[in-house]
Amino acid sequence: MLDGACSGAPSAGIVASHGPTSTETAEENLDQRHRSQDRTWSRWVRLTVYVVCGAAFVADLTQSATLAFGLFYMPLVSTAVYHQDPRAPWWLACLATAMVAIGYFFPSINPDIVAGILNRVLSIAAIFVTAYLVHHERAIRDRLAEQTARAEAADQAKTQLFNNLSHELRTPLSAVLGYADLLIAEARPDQRVAIGHIQGGGRRLLSTLDNLIDLTQIADRQLHFRKLDLVSVLMQAVEAARPLAAEKRIALAIAEPDAEPPLVTADPWALRRILDNLISNAIKFTEAGGAVEISARRTDDGVIAVVKDTGAGMPVHVLEQIGDPFYQAESGAARRFEGMGTGLALSLRLADAMSAALHFDSTLGGGTTASLVMAPA
Repeated sequence: MLDGACSGAPSAGIVASHGPTSTETAEENLDQRHRSQDRTWSRWVRLTVYVVCGAAFVADLTQSATLAFGLFYMPLVSTAVYHQDPRAPWWLACLATAMVAIGYFFPSINPDIVAGILNRVLSIAAIFVTAYLVHHERAIRDRLAEQTARAEAADQAKTQLFNNLSHELRTPLSAVLGYADLLIAEARPDQRVAIGHIQGGGRRLLSTLDNLIDLTQIADRQLHFRKLDLVSVLMQAVEAARPLAAEKRIALAIAEPDAEPPLVTADPWALRRILDNLISNAIKFTEAGGAVEISARRTDDGVIAVVKDTGAGMPVHVLEQIGDPFYQAESGAARRFEGMGTGLALSLRLADAMSAALHFDSTLGGGTTASLVMAPA
């Protein structure tokens, strides 16, 4: 059972919360606290550097030494990283150079002129090398910020594109499916096959479109958890999939639930999307005359929803690729099944967002069992 293939590793990209704004508020407070701590830390660092540089300058003025005092002024140039002005490294380098030069002439010129000049030249060279490195680091940081802004703009454009695409495709597609439903009710037997192909292709396209839109917008969706009767959700998903199973002549059944229905804490939309994808996947990869069985049970690990089919199954190397985005088990002319590989990608990410686990057990030619493990309510 592979969604046209397989795809998508679990990701923590969804915002999952028990309230509409609690997570966002907590994240904003945490960001503000971190920014405040960074500002306080930077002020103390700059103050310490300025004090050390001032002490070094006073020492240079009060004694005649051959020390390369420019080494004490290099941290002064490095504080340019805290300033917004891109010219700050060069201004601070000029200031440090002036301090080196003044320190050479006061209180008096060192008798060892060669050593004194050499030390001062080395100090000034070290200062300007530091200024260049700080300037280069700032340039790299600015380029990264520019690229990040471009990436965010592209992501927003992509979201807008998919929103528009969703509207432009869903509206006429829904009209086509609606008219097909009306036509098939009064169609002759020889016309029903053709209309059935229209319905099947339209439903498949609509399902692929829904999965693709949800997958691309998954990071912006917020989940809201509540207590759910897992068996009721399973029954709704099974009833929705019966027309597809009947079209493929596949037996679709749900096992008798336990006396006490298993309850889970989950997002209703996310849970239903996972189950719909797993069931449609099982039907898609099961040949006519096969069977798909759905069940729910309690175990020591939690509550498990199981979708088991008698389809083609997956070899080991395909199971290992389930975490790869848009992976196609078959490609080109060899493909026997339609699909973009978005259903399982979406299901895996939704399961991860609900702190659930989605496992697959399959052998080539022996069918596939998908298990969704959730914590009990």
